[in-house]
Amino acid sequence: MPQQLHNLIIFCMFNVYILNPAIGQSLLSLHSQDSGAIKQAHPRSLLNRQLQTSLGEPCARSWLGYQCTQLVCGRIRIHWSLGGDPPSGDGCAYQQNGNTTGAQPSASAQLLHMALQTDLTQYVALSWPGTTGRMAPADAIIGFLVSSTGNYSIGAFKITGESASKVQLDEAVTITNKRVEANNTALTICFTRNITQVGQGAGVNISVQDSVGMNFVASRSEFGKLHSLNPDYKCGVDVNFVRPVGGPDDGLWRPSNVSSDPSDDVLAERLFYMRTHGALQFTGWIALVPIGILAARHRWIFAPASITGLWFQIHRAVQMIAVVLIIAGFVLPWTSFDSNDEQQIIGVDHETRMSSDPLLSSHEALAIMLMVVLGLHIIVAIVRPKPDAPRRRVWNMVHWWTGRSLALIAVVNVLIGITLWRRVSGGNGIEWIIPLVVLATGWLGLAIWLEFRAPTGLGREGSYAPPAGDGSALLASSPSPSEVPSPKGGVPLLKLSGGQTSIVANKA
Repeated sequence: MPQQLHNLIIFCMFNVYILNPAIGQSLLSLHSQDSGAIKQAHPRSLLNRQLQTSLGEPCARSWLGYQCTQLVCGRIRIHWSLGGDPPSGDGCAYQQNGNTTGAQPSASAQLLHMALQTDLTQYVALSWPGTTGRMAPADAIIGFLVSSTGNYSIGAFKITGESASKVQLDEAVTITNKRVEANNTALTICFTRNITQVGQGAGVNISVQDSVGMNFVASRSEFGKLHSLNPDYKCGVDVNFVRPVGGPDDGLWRPSNVSSDPSDDVLAERLFYMRTHGALQFTGWIALVPIGILAARHRWIFAPASITGLWFQIHRAVQMIAVVLIIAGFVLPWTSFDSNDEQQIIGVDHETRMSSDPLLSSHEALAIMLMVVLGLHIIVAIVRPKPDAPRRRVWNMVHWWTGRSLALIAVVNVLIGITLWRRVSGGNGIEWIIPLVVLATGWLGLAIWLEFRAPTGLGREGSYAPPAGDGSALLASSPSPSEVPSPKGGVPLLKLSGGQTSIVANKA
């Protein structure tokens, strides 16, 4: 974690001071590229249910007539035969006199016959991923209900990302003998795959000499929508296709008349809290903080109002509201996301989930860093020296640049948050992306326009002091000059002298 946090700080500060235009691409790379240390410590997501069995242990007897069966998730079971013929007829079960239960798997076989069972009836999928437990990249086979026709479809897909648009048909993999058996309480799909073919998603070479990592997922939602987070319907395990046959019935789950997914309510509640958390942070960092920064940076625009210290009052009020929203948004995840209900449903605790997800842990680390620096920023604002103090210039530089750096780093973390939202919600995050682009473009354009309109000299960083106080104002920044230089273009401004105001013409 210290090394990871260090790398994050370097990454963010680089983008803050260099203003890297490729910040969005860098952020996406953060998701897809793990450090070697992380890979070594966490070879796969700890959300996986590890139901691996030893290579020499006989596999459980398949009641569908395949060579083997294995319960991979709590409510997902696979059956398979390596070599031989597929089931005859229209169903997914071998005929009584045509099963392959007595035959041993052939290590030289090219055809893998599989059946996949669950008690959720919208879709079920398996994949050979680049990293077990990670959705992408992966070579997948998905059986799903086509809502427009009411029929099921089975196909090979390449998964190159975590949005629905990144799940596309894979023409490099041939699927044959596709069949479906479905009712109100169970779904069984079966197919034959040539394991010598390499998919275009993760490009996994399927080995039958050793165990191979696979992902499994099922859902009662339509294909392309958010699937369940319940580990009974979402897991990653290692599967050994070449094992002795003839083991006893494993006595574990098989399709029945019972079907439930208790995680739906918890997931809906989690999405509500995530949306609230995002709205609070987005409003504070993206909508309000830039207003306070620009009010302090270009305080000269308030001079015609003839209200001494107006810029300061606006700066202080806006930033105080922003701080309240930011703190509320920061506290919310700690009080809601890690509830006992969620841990019970998902099957992991907070520490396990954080350590197994670099993107999520990066989001948390950046949030903590932002809150610590924000707290120090507020303290520094409270104990600011008087305007005529020798060290006031140093204080100004520290205050200005820490505030601006905080805002830019917050943008990075908001982008990470949007990426997490897209992953968990199953959507494209457009409801966050559009406001972010509009506000970011608007603030940047306004800042550039004000820079061109700002008076020369000291006009930008303040033109008159805020009202005298006890130093309790938050996030304050005050200048020392008593005269507001005229802006470019000959626009007259107010000159403050002995509490009186008068219009002075621009002589430049």
